[in-house]
Amino acid sequence: MITLGRRTAPPVDRPLRTVSLRRRVAVWVLLLLVVVLTVMGLVVNWLLGDALKSDLTHRLQDKASYAAVLQEQGVAGQTLADQMTGNGVLGLFNSGGRAYIGHDEGPPFSGSAGSGGPVGQGGPGGVGRVRPPRPIPAVAPTVSVTEANGQMIATVTLPNGTLTLSAGEGEITNTLDRLQQVELLAGGGTLLVAGLLLITVVRAALRPLERMTALAQRIRDGTRGRRLRPTRPNTDLGRTATAFDDMLDALETAETQARSAEEKMRQFLGDASHDLRTPLAGVIAGAEQLLRTPTARAEREERLVQVVRQARRAARLVDDLLLMTRLDTAAQSGEQAGPAGQWQPTDPIRLIRREICLLELRRPDLTVAVGDGPEALVPADSDQLQRALGNLIENAATATPLGGVISIGRSFADGRLSIRVIDTGAGVPPEHRERIFDRFVRLSSSRSSAGSGLGLPISRAIARAAGGDLQCLPSSRGACFELTLPAVIAARPAVPADRQLTTAG
Repeated sequence: MITLGRRTAPPVDRPLRTVSLRRRVAVWVLLLLVVVLTVMGLVVNWLLGDALKSDLTHRLQDKASYAAVLQEQGVAGQTLADQMTGNGVLGLFNSGGRAYIGHDEGPPFSGSAGSGGPVGQGGPGGVGRVRPPRPIPAVAPTVSVTEANGQMIATVTLPNGTLTLSAGEGEITNTLDRLQQVELLAGGGTLLVAGLLLITVVRAALRPLERMTALAQRIRDGTRGRRLRPTRPNTDLGRTATAFDDMLDALETAETQARSAEEKMRQFLGDASHDLRTPLAGVIAGAEQLLRTPTARAEREERLVQVVRQARRAARLVDDLLLMTRLDTAAQSGEQAGPAGQWQPTDPIRLIRREICLLELRRPDLTVAVGDGPEALVPADSDQLQRALGNLIENAATATPLGGVISIGRSFADGRLSIRVIDTGAGVPPEHRERIFDRFVRLSSSRSSAGSGLGLPISRAIARAAGGDLQCLPSSRGACFELTLPAVIAARPAVPADRQLTTAG
């Protein structure tokens, strides 16, 4: 039984909610103010209510202590109950099975306990006199204070009975209600004023974002090179502005690279078309002459040879283009340009000798000298490596005049083998030492007459695919190309590699 896994859909970015930032900031600030004002109102109400209840409790306790003083002075019965009643406090005295309920209109008691009325009253009318010192009973009574049904009740046991003092909490409730009304009015006014101020404050605070928007619009309209340049990159707006500037830099760099790539592609197509048109035109012309003009056998064979040469030249150019495409694709993907089985330890000196043998057949006037050096093996595709070395030697032979010398040297250091190919030609100007590795670039007629301008780019691409590089180095005479590749010293015995091929033409 085969179970097929369910294919997961790629993540989709959710749309950004673009609510007005000014409105969002104003709403959140106002909500925060509402929460803060509400919490402050609740705390103030609770503290004030607790303070008022504590004050009422102290009043009842003071009256109970004063009742003990009056008992010691012989005051009891209805008189005691009346003395304890007043200023919102009701006194109830139980003695001998009888209950005495105090009346507020009763005459104040004036005795040796002190001048003035009972606790809570001043002089005449209760206003304008300082309260006399509070009398202290000989034995402090035990007062029990409870709260029930909106009443504060204090109970004290006296020698001649039990006194109960009760006071309503309505005044406390009214005070808290008035405070809540004031808080609501003040809070509403505060929120209104804060809302009006937030419109101005938020507009000023979000001005940097408006500047970013204006800059983005100018860039959209074609203005380039403008930047925000934040003065403090570590702040939140600074980080946003820095990211915005970095994005613009990357955008302009990508745009420049795209234009350069497009220009190179147009030039590449034009050069490739031009180089292909020449051999194809020769093939077509030779074929048409063979079809239209009766010629002798020898002349016909000569024309057929020219047709084959032109066709091979076109095929060679097509192969070079395909190889460059494969190498570029491998370089971009980070993979090898050929199958993994083709990468094996290769002796580059053996490949160089093979190319020299082929060169002496075409240019017997040249002298090729191979210097001493270590025997090293290079992990690479031998066919591609031979092509890279062959391109370097062929390039040197093309640039070297009759009777010239080509020197090939090698050295090994830090796990890398360096091969230098030096000719006695005109050399490469310093400003063109990197440009010659571009495709279809020819510096002079001596270097462009026989090649397509792809040899050096292909050699560099092969070297880099193998983990090395190809550079054009300064030289006192001619041109010097250095091919560097990762290598290991060969385990087999070294074979003398000195060889100087001198063939007179």
